[in-house]
Amino acid sequence: MNTNKNKIERSPVVAIMGHVDHGKSTLLDYIRKTNIVEKEAGGITQHISTYEVSLDNGKKITFLDTPGHEAFDKMRHRGGAIADIAILIISAEDGVKKQTKHAIGVINKNKIPFIVAINKIDKPNADIEKTKSDLLEAGVYVEGYGGDIPLCEISAKSGKGIGNLLETLLLVAEMEEMTGDKDKLATGFVIESHSDPKKGISATLIIKDGSIKKGQFVVVDDTITPTRMLRDFMEKEISSAYFSSPIKLAGFNKIPTIGSKFITFKSKKDAEKAVLEFKEIKEELNCRCEIVDIPEGVALVPIILKTDVEGTNEAIKEEIEKITTDDVILKIIKSETGAITESDVKLALCDENTIIIGFNVNQNNNIKMINNYETVNIKKFDIIYKLTEWLEKISEERKIKREIDVIQGKVKILKVFSRQKTKSVIGGELLEGSISKKEKFKILRKNGDIKYGAITGLQEGKMETDKVITKGAQFGIMVDSKDEILVGDILETFIKEIK
Repeated sequence: MNTNKNKIERSPVVAIMGHVDHGKSTLLDYIRKTNIVEKEAGGITQHISTYEVSLDNGKKITFLDTPGHEAFDKMRHRGGAIADIAILIISAEDGVKKQTKHAIGVINKNKIPFIVAINKIDKPNADIEKTKSDLLEAGVYVEGYGGDIPLCEISAKSGKGIGNLLETLLLVAEMEEMTGDKDKLATGFVIESHSDPKKGISATLIIKDGSIKKGQFVVVDDTITPTRMLRDFMEKEISSAYFSSPIKLAGFNKIPTIGSKFITFKSKKDAEKAVLEFKEIKEELNCRCEIVDIPEGVALVPIILKTDVEGTNEAIKEEIEKITTDDVILKIIKSETGAITESDVKLALCDENTIIIGFNVNQNNNIKMINNYETVNIKKFDIIYKLTEWLEKISEERKIKREIDVIQGKVKILKVFSRQKTKSVIGGELLEGSISKKEKFKILRKNGDIKYGAITGLQEGKMETDKVITKGAQFGIMVDSKDEILVGDILETFIKEIK
């Protein structure tokens, strides 16, 4: 049996998140080319999505070369997080943008320690102080601005400040006390998988704990492979690897699901037993979760309910039914009295969305051993209203967000002055709401055929303006639309919101 004596320090696994044009790829490229021994990294194929860098002090850092949000949002099968630390990268020219806010939300939701990297500090339009103020408004309190979140100023293009960024990463990792046990069999996550006509089915994995070597077997859900074709992230054949290392394995009998957890076994017999058990439990889960029809955009939350007595069980079921909405279906897939058991946990492991709720019950001791390598969402209560409050919060979190058009104003077209290619100058009257420069609009006609465009300029009287708010006001509008706008059309301006 493993003890804490076997645990040693392990390298951090890092994901870089932020807005699409703020320098994530440039930063990753600079770090890779500077810190990997083989400078050209010619052996890295387009399918390898992780790499390990070595620093001058002998320390190592593993980077996920995938969209940052995926490392947290999509790649969380069976619980747990692939990345240990995040870098939130922000352009000093643009400040906090929409995707920056999304990344902040994902980081906060998953409670992952992170570092802020303000990039492009050498650009003429860089405004570091404004960027820090933007962060404050977004609820990110960096060092020197009322908080303790580390901040590094960098240029991903020239490399300025990147050495300090890497040192800060190691410091955060040290404070988080990240450890691993080499004596355990390797467990981790699938980062990428694909099928090659010559090499067969292979997958890129990242080891989060334990070690792996040739002669063993790896299981991912209901697929299995021997470890005889074991390679590192540079595509070099290796005989063994351990925690925090990215590896590549070939020989799977079907394509593993990205984000799924992998488990290593010493024998083929044990691996096949695990696959069979997974299939049986998955089939049971599918049967228990069977609903006539789940509309697109509706979230399903499977619940395993364990209570002390049957009366309480029925009362909680009624409360759960009240919380179920058109957007989130809370489905009780198993309901029993008694302690939370290993079979409950195994059932929950087949679907990352499953929640185990215990009311006035304990859990068997052997479940704690399972949780050494699997994170299961188990929540215990002894007061019903606290249980319902928690479920209401979970329902809101699980609700599938939709992008909707929020109407800002309506304008009736009175005159068309000119049109050249997609550009038009028109005159209109504000019917309701307001209209602003750079807003998008729909062209509404009696025939119901909706077209789209964008406002590029506004002129009220003889003065240019960014916004018109007075109902009944007549003004000039410069628009960009591939569709012709006619007198009598209604322009309905809108903004996109996630709700």
